[in-house]
Amino acid sequence: MRIWIKLLATYQKYLPPDCSSSAYEMEVPPDARVEDILAQLPVPLDESVVLVNGRTPQPGQTLQEGDVLCLFPAVAGG
Repeated sequence: MRIWIKLLATYQKYLPPDCSSSAYEMEVPPDARVEDILAQLPVPLDESVVLVNGRTPQPGQTLQEGDVLCLFPAVAGG
């Protein structure tokens, strides 16, 4: 099945070299969990905000066809 990986802000440097936008498609197994896909990405996960279709994923959440897995760096400020 296919999902979209969207990398925003400074994470765009981790996009595949041939990518011309902030998102790309990825073929994943039908039972892929969010954690499985995150483990394959070259982004610093301990500093990341992770969303699936605009929402915080649940632990062990399985992805569905066409889901958008979005990552961007956490920002602190005040």
